[in-house]
Order: sequence, then structure tokens, then C-alpha cells
Amino acid sequence: MKKFDFPRKAIQELQSFNARHFPQERYHTALTLGLSAIEELYFCAKNAIDTSMHMSERVLYANDYPQRRIAEYQGQKRLCVFVPGYMQTAVGFYRLESLVNIETFDAFTYVWQDFPYSQDIFISADALAQKLRELNESLHPEEIYLIGHSQGGIIIRTALQYGLTLGLPIRKCLFLCSPHLGTWVGLGGLTHGPIRTCIGHLPYISEVHGESAFQLLPGSKFLTELNDRPLPTGVECFAIRYAFDPMVIPAKNARMPYREAHNFYIEKIGHAQPLYCARASRIALRCLFGDWTKVPRAHGIQD
Repeated sequence: MKKFDFPRKAIQELQSFNARHFPQERYHTALTLGLSAIEELYFCAKNAIDTSMHMSERVLYANDYPQRRIAEYQGQKRLCVFVPGYMQTAVGFYRLESLVNIETFDAFTYVWQDFPYSQDIFISADALAQKLRELNESLHPEEIYLIGHSQGGIIIRTALQYGLTLGLPIRKCLFLCSPHLGTWVGLGGLTHGPIRTCIGHLPYISEVHGESAFQLLPGSKFLTELNDRPLPTGVECFAIRYAFDPMVIPAKNARMPYREAHNFYIEKIGHAQPLYCARASRIALRCLFGDWTKVPRAHGIQD
């Protein structure tokens, strides 16, 4: 037993040292943010690799996800449709999709990604509404839940708030790091013109236009008009934002500007985080299938 004393005593000494010189109440937030920055770098790298590999498949081969996924439908009552963000593919939702798509929740998941990611958001919203009607007619779900990451959330809002989804049984929407009030990262859309000129002959890149990036700039006419429109009645809306978001600048712009919306704040750094983060996953499951008012404070703060 003595051989175990040294590591245990060393840990106790370290804990005592930290308690004296680095009290938790003072340094806990800084430590959490620092570690979450490392997490975000890892998740961004993972998402970039997943996306690039999936994009390569789409360029070289046919995309079989829509047909394969529909063939796996088993009569679930809830249909959860994920909408990717800018330069993102279905692979990025793999972890969250697997958590949602279990028998316990009687839910069937589908990732909609058949749209040029940077085209005019109105065009994407119209295409999303058409896809939802196709899914509704073929699957006949009792309820439809929509989950959007980043720009995907704005596409969902546009479809809902401009009445493109009237008649569909949409009951809940979950927005993950969506720039509801805009992001200055949208200035990156300036690069799409030269990129398209240089490599416009490729099958997928040729669809890049960059309009949506400018629509997502803070104070844009598009966002001003969208946020002036009321949320649809009968649809619960939830949003998750982080303390610092490298893609939503300023990070507070990921908060939904509606009194009836339910906003959650996670004291971490991240934009890709909600696709992998355990805290965001627990909040998502509570909002979609449980009692969102009982989200543990350790997982997220109602904002």
C-alpha cells in the first residue's frame, strides 16, 4: 500500500498549493476558457478534416446520403432535420445526430445539405422548405424539429419567419452558435469572387457565390428585416451561445433577440464546440425531448 502513498500525497500537496495561490473563485473561469480554447482547436481541426473528406467524396462520387438515410426510416413520430452552416457538411453533425437518433426519443434524424453553402439565404430557405415538404409527405411525422448550426440556423429562421413552411408540423427549433444579430466574419465573403474566378471549373466550388456572407454582416438589411419579423406561433425556439465565438463576432450576437426565445450561455470558447461538446448535447436533448427549465447550471446558464 505504501507504494501508492507518494502519488496521493503529491496530488494533495498540489491541491493545497492551488487552493492557496490559485483560488477557484478567482481562476476557475480563466482555466475553463483556456482549456476550452484547446478543445475548440481540436474540434475545428476535426471538423475541417471531416468536411474536406466528405467534400472530396461529393466532388468525385455521387452523394448517397439522402437515399440511404430515407431507406433507414422506421416510422418514428419525430423528425429532426439538421441544417449545416457555412462550408460544413453532414459529417460535422455525426456525433449530435447519433445522440438524437435513438429509440428513447422516437426520433428520426436527417441532415439537409444539398445547397450551395454561400448562396443567397432566401434561396437556401426556399430549398429547405421544399425539402421539408418532401420529407413530410414521404415520412408523415407527427412533429418536426429543426436544428441549425451557425448559418444553418439563419436559413431555418428565414424559412419559418417568411412563411415558407406553413402547414408543416414544426414544433421546435434549436440554434447552435447562429449569428442572429450578425458577425463581422461575414467580410470573408469578399474572397469568394477571386476564388471562383481561379477554380470555378471544379464541380462543387463553382457553386460558391458569397452572397450569404454579406447578408450576415451586423446591421445588414437582411438581418434587420428578419429580426423585425415575429417568431411563428406554436414553435419553441432555443439558442446556445458561447462566451467567445471565433466565427460570431461579437459572440453576444448569437443570442436570439426575442423575449419568447430561450437562450442558453456556455462559459467556454467555441463555434464548432456544440457539434461535439457534452454540455451543448445535454442542453440540446433537454430542449428537444425533456424539460429545458431543468438544465443543470453546470451545463449552461439561461441567458
